[in-house]
Amino acid sequence: MSRGFSEQERQVITNSLIEQGRILFSKLGFQKTSILEITKNVGIAQGTFYKFFHSKEELYFVILEMEEQKIREQFLNIEVCREDHPKKTIKTILKEMIHTIETNPLIRELYIGSNMEKILKRLSPELLEKHFMKDSNALLTLVEKWRFLGIHVKEDPTVIAGLLRSLFVLTLHEKEIGTPVYKETMNLFVDLIVDGLIKEE
Repeated sequence: MSRGFSEQERQVITNSLIEQGRILFSKLGFQKTSILEITKNVGIAQGTFYKFFHSKEELYFVILEMEEQKIREQFLNIEVCREDHPKKTIKTILKEMIHTIETNPLIRELYIGSNMEKILKRLSPELLEKHFMKDSNALLTLVEKWRFLGIHVKEDPTVIAGLLRSLFVLTLHEKEIGTPVYKETMNLFVDLIVDGLIKEE
């Protein structure tokens, strides 16, 4: 019978699994990364992995959440003033976020082949609902901040969250959109979204 882990040991191992998962998922992709390889790099038995995560999909989702949290924080920390053309500032940060998503291997891996379908099947509805609520709550906080500055958003934050997710999904369809016009198309989408959502008073 294997001994249990102290809280400190559990935290160290959890952090190591997340770090090695991030490295291997980024390098090899979701499909080619095995639990065996992750646990080997951490220095624990393969079976021990399940004391920390229910599946490879759950580990990937936790890492993905951390990556997306960085993007949320980037968005929340935008300093917008009425005197400094807020629409222009928001457009700039959205375009920077699109670039981050275009170049982040962990986020892009989610949309390759059937990865998303496989991952979503292994996650609980409660976990997914919590994830979507984080998006909405982050935007609600931002919208309230803008309202305080006199910048009003016309739609519900949950709708805006869905709209932004749709925008980011478009980054995965450069070929379908047409590579020669992709950049200009994405910039136009951002301009139309911001101009349509934000009312400056």
